[in-house]
Amino acid sequence: MVLEKNGIILSPSEPSELISCLSNNDAITLLEIIHKSISCNTEADFINLSLKIKELFPFEFASAMLGFHGSGKGPVILHGINISFPEEWVSEYFSRNYHQKSALSKQNFETYKPQYMTETWKQTRQLPEIKSLCLDFGIREGYAHGSSPLFGGQDGSMFCFSGSSMEHSSRTEAILEFAVPHLHLALSHIFSNRKPEMHNVVLSTREKDVLNWLKQGKSSWDISAILGISERTVNYHVYNIMEKLEAVNRPQALAIALRLGLIEIA
Repeated sequence: MVLEKNGIILSPSEPSELISCLSNNDAITLLEIIHKSISCNTEADFINLSLKIKELFPFEFASAMLGFHGSGKGPVILHGINISFPEEWVSEYFSRNYHQKSALSKQNFETYKPQYMTETWKQTRQLPEIKSLCLDFGIREGYAHGSSPLFGGQDGSMFCFSGSSMEHSSRTEAILEFAVPHLHLALSHIFSNRKPEMHNVVLSTREKDVLNWLKQGKSSWDISAILGISERTVNYHVYNIMEKLEAVNRPQALAIALRLGLIEIA
């Protein structure tokens, strides 16, 4: 199964592990999220985008943050959008600097991997006062996932989706793997005065060809057959593309290229 809508197909770097978790309806909704994230310019736009994410998995509370792992001080949060967490909880959480002490946020800005909240609590012995505050407000289960800095940016991100009941599933993690790079770019764009079109990135015609075939869900081997070049040459082009866009994987490279208008979404 591939992510396809109106002829657009997006695949991750490890399609067999992620795509198999998703339905065709999941794929369509993900592409709608990607499309909306590209035109996301305000905090209101981003909050509306969360409603589309809610169609994929239920959550009561959500937030989005930009920051980095501060040396010796834990995570430093520079910008954030509180989508639906209780304001009283947010006030308590940040006034007590729990964002710097939380095992969830520390691990996010170190690894940028999906985390299931209660699993991280168990593995890291979360501070009881942080756990107690969350439970008091019905924040019992959920996911955190972020992206490392992209395209010359200095800040990573953290996206939290939580509630009183959220299942631990490979499907939710696959959805986050696809969506987070696009959410990161949208959030970065909101808090940046720079227009992405001002970046002076130049891709060769061949690199654009390769990107467009990647967008169609083709593997390096497929692209080599289509373009009549070796698979090694295709991988060389992919490497150069990722270097130019400062992406860490193929989905992020596609996300950045779409945001910068280097390839068309349709």
